[in-house]
Amino acid sequence: MAVTQASVSSRTEHLLRELAPQVLGAVIRRFRDFAAAEDAVQEALIAAAAQWPREGVPDEPRGWLIQVASRRITDQVRSDVARQKREALVVGLVPPDLQVALAADSEETVERDDTLLLLFMCCHPALSGPSAIALTLRAVGGLTTAEIAKAFLVPEATMGQRISRAKQSIKTSGVPFQMPTRGAQRGPGLRAS
Repeated sequence: MAVTQASVSSRTEHLLRELAPQVLGAVIRRFRDFAAAEDAVQEALIAAAAQWPREGVPDEPRGWLIQVASRRITDQVRSDVARQKREALVVGLVPPDLQVALAADSEETVERDDTLLLLFMCCHPALSGPSAIALTLRAVGGLTTAEIAKAFLVPEATMGQRISRAKQSIKTSGVPFQMPTRGAQRGPGLRAS
């Protein structure tokens, strides 16, 4: 009986499905990080699915998967450590008085929800009604450009240009990214479109 590529792939797929939980458990036990282990095992499974049909299944497939996943996590940890060192070096170059100001600003930023501020910026008086609505749907509503274009009954490219022009109009308007004061500044942003 001839062995076909499909039957090899099917056997490999079955083996990978069988080994995946075992490998995940071993990697989690070793590294104690569920999310990182899950990502690393997925990458190992993808590598095995690509390599094993061509080169054959290794003698110890479970060990192979654990080793590949462990290497992926180790590489990620090394990358994170190197990034942290670079960031620490850059922070060390910032004068102490500026570090204090930046730290205070970052604490304020983390605790604050800027969604309302973003909404006001999207409804900027320099924008036309349709542009403000499109930008609001994109930035605040999270819709894709294609979804917004469909709602406006225009081609996606046209909507993409409209949104880009709206962002550029806000940028060139000189209005800072801050909450408008009560009264006169809020009125134009809340106009009926």
